[in-house]
Amino acid sequence: MTVTAEEAVRPDPQAPPPVWSARHVTEADHAAALDFFTEPDFRFRTVRSDVLAEWEVLSLLDDARLLLADGVPVGLYAVENSGADHACHLMLQLRLTARLPLAVWGSAYHEVIRGLRRHRELVRLAVLVGDDDERGLAAARLAGLTEEGVLPGMTVGDGRRRGQVFFSRIWEPVS
Repeated sequence: MTVTAEEAVRPDPQAPPPVWSARHVTEADHAAALDFFTEPDFRFRTVRSDVLAEWEVLSLLDDARLLLADGVPVGLYAVENSGADHACHLMLQLRLTARLPLAVWGSAYHEVIRGLRRHRELVRLAVLVGDDDERGLAAARLAGLTEEGVLPGMTVGDGRRRGQVFFSRIWEPVS
């Protein structure tokens, strides 16, 4: 069954999408952020959060933003330059709590991308997702990102090598 972008963002046509906001992660947000990492498949900047000490998890938040849906913390995101600052190529790390329906993840991707484009020129946005990360793969596809391919053997977990699936979205340069 094919899911349209509208259905992905608003599974119930009567329910409005959440109001998205974000802020830098502060010390007051650490408890909420640490709670995300207790979920078995919460993969924000790591494929194995279950083996990290608390201080290691907190170090993943240094330049991250807390993502809120209707004022409630629901995930984290961070962006990094991919290449030179002026190239307008970014790498996005985004992860939401598994408590949210997958359809809402598409809405989050769209809002984060919209916000990024509002503040700077964006030519290429890249997203990496583990090839065994069903929720992450489905979310990237629902967000309409282009699947570029798999780089095999990038990580090791549970005694086997896993690949990373590359997704992207490209815009025409304006400058």
